[in-house]
Amino acid sequence: MLSKLLERISASLDPTEPVSALDIERVSATLLVEIARADHDIDPAERDAILKALQGAGKLDAADLQAIVDDAFADADTTVSLYEHVRLINEQFDKPSKLALVEQMWRVALADGDIDGYEEYTIRKICDLLYIKHRDFMQAKLRMMEEQST
Repeated sequence: MLSKLLERISASLDPTEPVSALDIERVSATLLVEIARADHDIDPAERDAILKALQGAGKLDAADLQAIVDDAFADADTTVSLYEHVRLINEQFDKPSKLALVEQMWRVALADGDIDGYEEYTIRKICDLLYIKHRDFMQAKLRMMEEQST
């Protein structure tokens, strides 16, 4: 399943073919699922936060988004590297879009009411791969913590 996804993403990186919204949603879902899995305890609130993040960002209907999230969770155990996913984000997202994705990662991490050290580490690692400065990483965290407390 993951290899099919990676093949589709790699094929979509052909400069003659545009990247589809579906591929972007799948990559985003995969990164958000990595955050939910980081603490080895996937809370239903984290799954809901992933769905909300994708609903707010994309144009796909609820059934398609649910299928994407289910596939991302199913493929998560076989994922070896996030490189292909991060590369697509780096190529397709501008800085504000990357920061919005980082905020969504924090929302997923905060969904269960606690930021686990593994979740924070995973977000930090992904931010490094997305060329997000530490300052922006911390500001996103503080914004999402403040948002949750209100």
